[in-house]
Amino acid sequence: MNIYESVFEFTPDAILVVGADGLISRANQTAERLFGYPRGGMAGLAIEALIPKRFNERHVQHRSSYLSEPRPRPMGAGLELFAQRRDGSEFPVDIMLSPMEAENGPLVLCIARDVTDRKRADKMILDSLQEKEVLIKEIHHRVKNNLAVMSSLFYLQSTYTEDEPTIKILRESQDRVRSMALVHESLYQSGNFSAVDFGNYAVNLSEQLIGAYTLPVGRIRLTTEVDPLQLNMELAVPCGLILNEIITNALKHAFPNGQPGEIRLRLGRVDDNGYALSVADNGVGLCEAIDPETSKTLGLRLIRSLTRQIDAQFEVLPANPGTEMRLMLPASVA
Repeated sequence: MNIYESVFEFTPDAILVVGADGLISRANQTAERLFGYPRGGMAGLAIEALIPKRFNERHVQHRSSYLSEPRPRPMGAGLELFAQRRDGSEFPVDIMLSPMEAENGPLVLCIARDVTDRKRADKMILDSLQEKEVLIKEIHHRVKNNLAVMSSLFYLQSTYTEDEPTIKILRESQDRVRSMALVHESLYQSGNFSAVDFGNYAVNLSEQLIGAYTLPVGRIRLTTEVDPLQLNMELAVPCGLILNEIITNALKHAFPNGQPGEIRLRLGRVDDNGYALSVADNGVGLCEAIDPETSKTLGLRLIRSLTRQIDAQFEVLPANPGTEMRLMLPASVA
């Protein structure tokens, strides 16, 4: 046996030589073992005998089409293929086809590989990923629910006191917890557990805060101009807390004595410098005695701390009338 015969016989893949009439002229030992035939028992067999019956008619058409335009077809060409053993059992395969010319006419070299183990491994990986996805979804759902309970507890506690500073602290804590819960709720509802569409999140949070702080409804109008921006959890939570502080600050101080007004929310790309999250109001403006860089109020201290944490920049600008607060996020966030 020469080297070519040895390669043909002992290669780990099944090799079949098929004529233009669809009959097998040669098969190696691996093919005979794979399909369950005795030595020499595949010669003269129609290739359709190795294919599940439900595919036979279609395969005859494919074979005729292939012979009219023969061309190499690599293994793993994105096709879901099945073969059939002599006992009728089926198994998944990858097939490579290569046309050849012989003295008696065209031939097709078929190399078949049993991919049962690979398919089983793929299914195990897919099942594992699905289980992980379900688990992550459940975690976000439970975290959101737990944060919602905490928010309710702050509210309930505020009803047991008449001390205005204490009520204010409890209410602000409730808002901060709610902003974090909304991140987990957004992840849970979207099905994307790695990132939040912060544009939608910013609009939802702003609407919730304005609805909670303003009576009668409609006294403060919200206008939005937001672009889609995907932020991961590490960025979405601190950005949500910063937005919560900015909106809350505007609602508490920009429109005294119940005066009506407008809050404008913007989120978008700023050239190549990154993304800007801007909240502007047409209220009375920021008190001159308050310096955002040095103020010791909890809200501004929290904004400064979170801004440093996410490597961003925060600035307060006069809006004439009113105030604009802007968070600049680096381009690398997206």
